[in-house]
Amino acid sequence: MNNHPAENEAVGAVATQSGVVPATSQLITLDPAKYVAEVFKPFNEKFAILKAEADTITPDASTTAGMEIAVKYRAAFRDDVRVAGEKARVVRKAPILEIGKLLDTSYAELKTAVLPYEAKFDAAIKAEEKRKDDLKKAEVERQERIRLRIVAIRELPLEAVGKSSADIAAMIAELETDVPGESFGTMLDAALTARTEVMTKLAAARAAALGSEEEAARIAAERAELAQLREAAAERARLTQVEADRVAAEQKSEADRLAALAAEQEAAALREREAAAAKLKAEADAQAEANRLAQAEIDRQRAELATQQAAAQAEREATEQARVAAETKRQMEAQQATITAERQANERAAGQQQAATREAAIAAANASAASAAAANVVADGQAAALADHGRLADLATDLVSAGLFADVAPADDVVDAEYTPPTLRLGQINERIAPLAISADGLLSLGFAPADTDRAAKLYHDADFPRICAAIQRHVDTVRVKYAA
Repeated sequence: MNNHPAENEAVGAVATQSGVVPATSQLITLDPAKYVAEVFKPFNEKFAILKAEADTITPDASTTAGMEIAVKYRAAFRDDVRVAGEKARVVRKAPILEIGKLLDTSYAELKTAVLPYEAKFDAAIKAEEKRKDDLKKAEVERQERIRLRIVAIRELPLEAVGKSSADIAAMIAELETDVPGESFGTMLDAALTARTEVMTKLAAARAAALGSEEEAARIAAERAELAQLREAAAERARLTQVEADRVAAEQKSEADRLAALAAEQEAAALREREAAAAKLKAEADAQAEANRLAQAEIDRQRAELATQQAAAQAEREATEQARVAAETKRQMEAQQATITAERQANERAAGQQQAATREAAIAAANASAASAAAANVVADGQAAALADHGRLADLATDLVSAGLFADVAPADDVVDAEYTPPTLRLGQINERIAPLAISADGLLSLGFAPADTDRAAKLYHDADFPRICAAIQRHVDTVRVKYAA
């Protein structure tokens, strides 16, 4: 392969000395980037010139001159740059590819020859390295076993927790015979220290276990004693309960006997009370019957008295009414006679003095006045008669109250109003005289003042009720006569 003069500089030939290469040999080391740049340098320069010219030209193949220019530059870019560069690439790459193949083949042969000898010495080296690694692993394992033995020694106090003093003493005896030796190597001091500390802790644990065992023995003895005491107390309680049950049974038997006796006594007392109650009831029934008969007799006597009083009153009223009617008739006849005489006198005066109208009128007026006077006289007479009638009624009432009719009524039925408490209320009076009604002031105007009061209620003597009715009747008669005139 011939190198271009410029390539020699680009290739950068370097003489390399190697310990395995003869001193007279020279190896060429290529700089790939510089080598490739030198190979394509002429084509890049040619392209730069054509590019500068082409940038100033606008292709126009429609004319002959334009077509020629387009063909010229197309051939220049194609043949002088692209095709020529491709040829240079192929020419320069072929020896390089051949060198690569030769390098691979030569290296494979060299490797095949070298590997057996390399393996021979490599095996010796690896065997020694393995021996050293095995020694290191063995030492590490030995150190780990020693560490675990020391850990086991330090964990003995934990294992002693909950064990008896005898077990802990056995652990101490075993540890006393197991004295760490030279096999502990660098960890001998740590093993001895751990053993000393653990011996102290085990001794303390054994002492504590002894104390606990002694305390447990004491507690067990106390519990046994307490159990015996409980058994004795239970036996005493059982005996006490037996005695209590016996006493309770005796008490219950006695209580049952007393209850039966009390029930018998109560039954006897009940029978006596029932007999006494029956006797009292019979006596009460007899008394009630006697009272009923007495009350019936009293009611009969009162009815007879009321009948007799009503008959007497009716007779008196009939007599009085006849007298009043006769008197009224007499007065009316006298009045009528007077009126007739006056009318006749008037007629005579009218016949005699037809022209004396004034005198006739005066005479008529005088006659009217006389007639009114006569009517007043009649009214006064009727009022006096009614007053006499009222006095007679009051007299009859007073006679009844005074006991003048004792021959027709039982003596016990007459009650003195002065000694009877006032119980008759104003409302009761109005209920009796309904549909009429009267107030306390009205009764007071009739001469009946309240005998007592019960809060706001006015109280009157029940014996005064007949006289109250008579007074009301007199007042009504007086008003009737007054307004009838």
